[in-house]
Amino acid sequence: VRSGTVFNFRQRHGEDAPSAVVVRASYDQRLTLVRTADSGWTPSVEAIAWHDEPFVVEGTVTSSVSDAITGAIKDDLLPNESRGQLVWSLADVFDWSVDFSRDIQPGDRFRVLAERMVSSEGEIRYGRILAARLDISSHPVYAFRFDDPNGNPAFYDDQGHSMKRELLRAPLEFKRISSGFSRSRYHPLLHYSRPHLGIDFGAAYGAPVRSVGKGTITWAARMGDYGNLVEIRHNSTTTTRYAHLSGFGEGIHAGAHVEQGQTIGYVGASGLATGPHLHYELRINGVAVNPRRSFGTGDGAPIAPARRPAFLDEKARLLQLMEQPENPNVAVHSVD
Repeated sequence: VRSGTVFNFRQRHGEDAPSAVVVRASYDQRLTLVRTADSGWTPSVEAIAWHDEPFVVEGTVTSSVSDAITGAIKDDLLPNESRGQLVWSLADVFDWSVDFSRDIQPGDRFRVLAERMVSSEGEIRYGRILAARLDISSHPVYAFRFDDPNGNPAFYDDQGHSMKRELLRAPLEFKRISSGFSRSRYHPLLHYSRPHLGIDFGAAYGAPVRSVGKGTITWAARMGDYGNLVEIRHNSTTTTRYAHLSGFGEGIHAGAHVEQGQTIGYVGASGLATGPHLHYELRINGVAVNPRRSFGTGDGAPIAPARRPAFLDEKARLLQLMEQPENPNVAVHSVD
């Protein structure tokens, strides 16, 4: 029972106790408890029907893709909380290939095919994303939903490669770039130029830092100017570093195994830092490379040959729904 849950008590005139209690047990179930003659209670469950309605939201980014999407969707289409869920779902779909804070710039366009759920009682909630296209610097990046044989959600690009990669695009969910990769950068504290072999993400003190990939921790302690540092070996050639942390995640120590997306520490200003931020490095064969140019994750795994014909059919269906606004069965909401 969560805060905000409404209980309806029914009481007959002249009696001093409720005759029934009705509560919404979940989004699709209503529970009714009826008091019996012996002061017991008999339960019954009523199913609440929901149906899905596809819609398209499109537009041009002016400040952020989040603002653009939420600005294009009105309350009669999705309530405010559901609009936020749609934005985060979209970020999750592209988590391995697009960093929403730095890859998407003003002027880039987006088009998203999604579903909303409407109940028999007129309630509306967010459903799921079916397909999306991001035009980043006029280069289209597609994602199509094609669930695995067990019904688990999965997304593929227009060539049939999984959207998932070995490494995530960024180590923070809430981020902005404050300093880029450079072989010679003027240091704000030391007042001379020296290499800056990573990317700095400005973020609130204590914001969770996630591992961009699965691997084994090789270092989790203080290291000179880095302050509190976590280093992770992902394979025989690739390691990542996360510096200036305020603290480490639960169970984070040298030798521990971590999964992709696992919290390994928290943003801080330990070591040589002017304020809270995360210093992130990607190293290939021990040499620091620019994470923006040397991402090195390649394409995702291709869809199984036996499932490819079915994927192509589903891709064509979703593409038609998403790209043809004249379709009478799909409402289009846009902002420019």
